Amino acid sequence: MRFKSLIYILGAIALASCESLVTEIPQSKLPSIASKLVVNSYISPQTAKTVVVVTESIPLYGETTSSDKVISNAIVRLSDGVKEITMPYDTAAKVYSVTQAQFPIKATQTYKLTVSDAKRSVNATCTVPAKLVTIQSYVIDTANVREVEGRDTALTLKMTWVDIQSEKNFYRARGFTEVEYSVLQVNANKEMTEKRVAGRFNFDWDDNTGRSNYQNDLNLDGAVFTSPLGRATLPTSLLYYTPDGKPVYAKQKVKVLSLTMEVLNCDQSYYDYHRSLDLNRNTDNPFAEPSLVFTNINGGLGCFAAYNSRMIVYKPK
Repeated sequence: MRFKSLIYILGAIALASCESLVTEIPQSKLPSIASKLVVNSYISPQTAKTVVVVTESIPLYGETTSSDKVISNAIVRLSDGVKEITMPYDTAAKVYSVTQAQFPIKATQTYKLTVSDAKRSVNATCTVPAKLVTIQSYVIDTANVREVEGRDTALTLKMTWVDIQSEKNFYRARGFTEVEYSVLQVNANKEMTEKRVAGRFNFDWDDNTGRSNYQNDLNLDGAVFTSPLGRATLPTSLLYYTPDGKPVYAKQKVKVLSLTMEVLNCDQSYYDYHRSLDLNRNTDNPFAEPSLVFTNINGGLGCFAAYNSRMIVYKPK
């Protein structure tokens, strides 16, 4: 009994000692780090619109909310050194945008982006790369992939391209496919009917082989580059329930309309920003030291960058 009593006493002392090490710091003593404007925009001669997304960061020690932090009342200006345009806000898309007709983006041109609201102002510059990449070859195939509900079909894509010689280059491979497929819907008579719809499915790139869809030509000037294997899982079949609760397993009768593949010749800011995002997303080590996400926005966060894109559209016969 004396031994048990001694254990209880020592336990109580240990708990009291632990509690004495915990000190609550009042809010007034914490460093005040205000929220910053977060700006993301990637400009290119090949895009129909130039789009700028403006949000704000959550202050250090601030409370998170479920609502988004999109800034809709900012003044967003884009300049090429001669001409300047104030970009209007698109309430539906929640972005600031202008068309190429309103403000063209040209290769070799340097652009400046300025964003301000009532209390903050940020800016950034970027230069559109001069040259387009030569896509040397591509291979399109199909593969079976295992999904939650069974085996599905995926389109696969691999590309090769030739490095632009005698300059520093940064590349990104990407692609998507447009497909038509069937879905079931309930009509006015509460009957299940088939409807044909179209959708876009992006390729996901398998970087387990050590090759990324973001690559650079350090010590590889003039070499032939190969993308990792890209997969776009196609809709094949879905389980539906009729109005009276009966299960219906319907084939979606996929028809591939087109497959678009492209290799981007990026500026270094585009490459550094997206690579830093990948490093933060893909770390599986809980003890790894977190890496900072790249930013080139003066006074804020995010990325303003440019690319010149070579695109090939394949349409099955």
